[in-house]
Amino acid sequence: MKRTLAAIAAVLLIVGIGVIATGGTASAGSSAQAHRSALPKVGHYEGRDSHHRHIRFYYGSHGQVINFRVEHTAFPPAHVQGDKWHHTCHNNHCTRGHWINDTTVNGHWNISTHSGGDVAFSARWISH
Repeated sequence: MKRTLAAIAAVLLIVGIGVIATGGTASAGSSAQAHRSALPKVGHYEGRDSHHRHIRFYYGSHGQVINFRVEHTAFPPAHVQGDKWHHTCHNNHCTRGHWINDTTVNGHWNISTHSGGDVAFSARWISH
């Protein structure tokens, strides 16, 4: 009888430790996930800028934003580092942006010869 009670106590102790360990791991995982960088999803993105103009581009598996367009105006390709690309210009056409989650990008574009300054945009992943 004492052996049976000791065995049951040992099992309960092991289960209790497992629950505590799992709970601690889940909390740490949730905290780490809340602080992780976005993982940009490869594919086509579309959105609007702050003046309601159509924005579109493609993010490729080689870490490049290509075919960035505001309406029909083309902008240069940009290299993505992690979850963002830094201010990238060619012929006075400039963009920069960052993923706020795996499928949503916020950023700015400008044409430096125009006096309008930076124009904010937001775009979402639409397809591969």
